[in-house]
Amino acid sequence: MSETPVVIRPGYIIGPRQDAFWFLTLPFAAVVFALTAQRHLPGGALAAIALWVTVPHHFVTWLRVYGSSDEFSRFRERFIVGPILMILGTYLLIQYAPLSLVLLVTLWDHQHSLMQQYGFARVYDFKAKAGSRMTGRFDLGLNWILFVNMLVVSPLFSVIWVRMLHEWHVAIDASAVLLVQQISWTVTGAGMAVYVGHTVWCLRRGYAINPMKYLFLLASYFLWYYTSFTTTYLLVYAVAHRIMHGTQYIVMVYSYLRNKQERGVSDSPLHAWVARSGNVRAFLLLCVAYALLFHALTEGHIRDFGFGVIGFNTNFDLFAYSLLSSFALLHYYYDAFIWKVRRPEVQQGL
Repeated sequence: MSETPVVIRPGYIIGPRQDAFWFLTLPFAAVVFALTAQRHLPGGALAAIALWVTVPHHFVTWLRVYGSSDEFSRFRERFIVGPILMILGTYLLIQYAPLSLVLLVTLWDHQHSLMQQYGFARVYDFKAKAGSRMTGRFDLGLNWILFVNMLVVSPLFSVIWVRMLHEWHVAIDASAVLLVQQISWTVTGAGMAVYVGHTVWCLRRGYAINPMKYLFLLASYFLWYYTSFTTTYLLVYAVAHRIMHGTQYIVMVYSYLRNKQERGVSDSPLHAWVARSGNVRAFLLLCVAYALLFHALTEGHIRDFGFGVIGFNTNFDLFAYSLLSSFALLHYYYDAFIWKVRRPEVQQGL
């Protein structure tokens, strides 16, 4: 009786060299940059770097959604009603419950971050035609377990949630914190064992596996775990995370538009022009122009969007925070449904 052959089938989001740089090397480079910047730059500069990456990566979502009439028509109600509700809700929260808005943006940002890496993992399997029908669920479960564990056990984030519990008058001592963290590590270990078991099962059943997916997840979680365990300075984590998260997203959107243009299935003259060979500079200039426009709209409110000498916290008022929060929430909301790999029109750009 012949054994089922083990199938290792690499697949790439863009190509071998570009994937090696943007999706495998970039996280490590972002960590080195963030740690170096901490030593040589003030807090305002670190915050500015995070913003200068975050704002353009919001822009490419608007470019994809509103730059194509076909894309817009698929979710017309969501793209019209969503911004109205998000901006109105943000305005009300900033006026009457600002801390609730901070908590909402923070939690949704974390969920959005892990879901982006999960989405890239699914793209890797799609490109390689790897995994079983159940692999997506295992990928999702692994991302949730690893990310939540980091928030629970790392020194950077455990200080935050313990302090929040005390502010909410929830009594919790050191032994209780240690118990929660031990449970989290146990669940994480069990989850990883199950994930490895599923991968072995796939190999034995003849399903292909894409090694790029596992290297990508390893690089991503190295950045998150390393920065959250080796620093108690949130901006260091934020800079490293934003460089990885924002840059990879911008690269992904450009690749998506470029693929559709090259395959002759682009439904937008603007997208086709931006993605045309030789126009990558125009694409980047649009990102910078949007960032400058955002800066202009918040002039006097986010002066540390540049490398000013005034501290970031003293110069970031409610208007600036509400504007950035509205756009961030819209970005999280749109990304929750515009990148479904199972949709044929999305597959055309992958």
